[in-house]
Amino acid sequence: MGVDLLMQTLLPAMIAGAIGWWRPSLFWWLAGAAVWVTMGWASSWYWWPTKGTQWLPFALWAVALAELLPGLWRRLLSPLLISGVFLLALWPLLGRYPEALFGLLVFWLWQGWREWRGGAGRAGLGFAAGAAAFAITVAIGGSLLLAQLAGSLAVLAGILWLSGLTRAVSDRHFTGVYVLLLTLCWQFIPMDWWLVALALVPPLVEQGLRHKGVWKSSLAALVSAGLVGAISLWLVWPQDSLY
Repeated sequence: MGVDLLMQTLLPAMIAGAIGWWRPSLFWWLAGAAVWVTMGWASSWYWWPTKGTQWLPFALWAVALAELLPGLWRRLLSPLLISGVFLLALWPLLGRYPEALFGLLVFWLWQGWREWRGGAGRAGLGFAAGAAAFAITVAIGGSLLLAQLAGSLAVLAGILWLSGLTRAVSDRHFTGVYVLLLTLCWQFIPMDWWLVALALVPPLVEQGLRHKGVWKSSLAALVSAGLVGAISLWLVWPQDSLY
């Protein structure tokens, strides 16, 4: 059973990432397809989303669609399309839990901070480290499917980081799908907001220290992911054995 879960989580993302490394223009299309395959393989296949989690691939496809446009139009359209995906994913919740829109606010603040800092920058290790640590927390704390999706995003972000070591590859647009996943985890499973907030720490630390160099910022991402991962596991670890 464990092997099945690993294959569902890692195999689609690794194949998509490998092809995307070879053909960078296809990365975001294939990344969305990998998340879609993981979700379908792990739960049920679908053609049109009926649940909030099923909108996750569309956050990546929104980036791919925006990438077809030049310069300023691309930078404007990408956050707008991702915001639309946010609203579609969270729409069923808003009647009862309007605070779910806080996730969209976090996305805009984060994206605005990166725009204010200027420069796309190379992809960093923060998203990969944060998603990997958060996947373990989610698996223990409430949902194997959401943990698998976090693991899939961790693999994709890791491959994006590796490709960024040799060429100019930005992870600017990974923010949307990452924050959307955290918002869905916060809303769909019994997870306190501070656990979700901890998952924001590794990528924010890494991005804040990029001016120190790629290896120092990557080390900071790994250390912060280890710390927040340990704290999160301590907070969610069950009183009784799961086995």
